[in-house]
Amino acid sequence: MPMSPCRRLIVAALILACPAPAAFAVGNCYFPKRPPATLKDMGPCRFDPETQTYAGEPAEQARCLLTPVLPVGHLGPPLIELPDALAHFVGTGRDLPSRAALRALLADRGLMETLGDTLSEAVAHAHDGDPLSRSATYFVLHDTSSPNFRGLPWPRAIDDDPKVNSLARYQCANRIERAHVFINRRGAILLAHDFIVPWRATKFETATNHGSALKGLYLHIELIQPRRALSGYGRRNDFLAPDPGFTQEQYDALALVYTIASVRAGFWMIPGYHAVIDEGIRDKHDDPQNFDLDAFAARLTALRAALAGGREATTGSN
Repeated sequence: MPMSPCRRLIVAALILACPAPAAFAVGNCYFPKRPPATLKDMGPCRFDPETQTYAGEPAEQARCLLTPVLPVGHLGPPLIELPDALAHFVGTGRDLPSRAALRALLADRGLMETLGDTLSEAVAHAHDGDPLSRSATYFVLHDTSSPNFRGLPWPRAIDDDPKVNSLARYQCANRIERAHVFINRRGAILLAHDFIVPWRATKFETATNHGSALKGLYLHIELIQPRRALSGYGRRNDFLAPDPGFTQEQYDALALVYTIASVRAGFWMIPGYHAVIDEGIRDKHDDPQNFDLDAFAARLTALRAALAGGREATTGSN
């Protein structure tokens, strides 16, 4: 049975939510079709098509993939180190919560029906779901860059504005949402595609060099972030992002989604930014803007602490 709109929206603050405003009623989505790019190289993090991994150990890969994204999509200086919440865990099963502990947490928070139904399942596999291929390894962070207020000022309270935070805006009746998960600024989550569904949301994945080989290697998470036009780039650009870029409620929800995905993958997945993955590709995106990696790490640490009492093992055994 298809999942109803109300069941697909959840609030990380432990409240179930239904889609808001009728103005954003769910309908079919239509995205412009553009020819896939042909890559000149495998990007700054040196992707290896044979192994379907980036260069280096998981922590080294994460440091590269989390290179700060500056306005207009420029990349900042590479990270010297990761926050401890990622550096000591990423790519491993260290202190990975058991499914039982995570189920207990979800049940306690009233989220079991939505997030717990597929907790026993794995994640997608590359080559469009080929079970013999590498499983989803990379957890890609995006921002929606919408709604775009162009030359208008920000609404007084973008974190509570219903037009900014409507998840129905991103829901498609024809089920072609651009990411697996969308998280609004109040912590509500739209689960558009389960993590077992192979999906692509970057130019790098769809490049002619790869065919469908990378479909299923990445999980995609969109954080709602409105934009405005940045002076000097024309009236219709969307290069100006709010600062701070995201809310604590978003980081809380993101930590929960990341943990669920990692438990299902069997290891702490390697996070990365959309703009870094697509670096060097013409007309690449510039997201996420103003992502606070330390704030995310702090919420991840807090969530691990909340789960620790129900953890059955510290070796990644689930």
